[in-house]
Amino acid sequence: MNGRKIAQGMIILAVAILVIIVFIMKRSGVSDISGVQHAIDAAAAAEQSSRDPLEIEDFDPSMIRSSDRPMIIVMGEDWCQPCLRMLPDLSELHRTVEDIEIRYMDLEENEAAFDYFPIRVTPTIAVFEAGGKPFSPPEDSAIDYILYSYRDSGDHALTIHEGMLTREQLEKMIEDIRR
Repeated sequence: MNGRKIAQGMIILAVAILVIIVFIMKRSGVSDISGVQHAIDAAAAAEQSSRDPLEIEDFDPSMIRSSDRPMIIVMGEDWCQPCLRMLPDLSELHRTVEDIEIRYMDLEENEAAFDYFPIRVTPTIAVFEAGGKPFSPPEDSAIDYILYSYRDSGDHALTIHEGMLTREQLEKMIEDIRR
């Protein structure tokens, strides 16, 4: 008998909490969760529009080989919060660093990148020397690079960093490239 009364009390309490939540949402002007999602989507779209000058569209690996400057390519997705947090710094570095090409690639818009890069997380950052040669980082670097090699020859194929970098870390990566 006591167990039944406790269960009934729990149900009444759950309904009361639900009513309070709905009341608070209505008073705060949020009529449904989709309104919150639309606001988040609009903020992400506004952030994306600010990165156009550095964005890669229609990725083709030949663009890396034809570059006469070292290149940093940050690969992310528009829903990736660490990617979005990096965009203001990337945009500023893209404008101010003249000796290194700094670019951003939205993987949802550039699916060909999955055929060329070993992408396990976003953001993934690929680093190249001029002419598309894989970057060889200094041994004392503060950045954790992953070096990939060709299976058949063992030659250095690609240098990657997985995960977000702060502005300070991006600047250290640039220093590594300049050495």
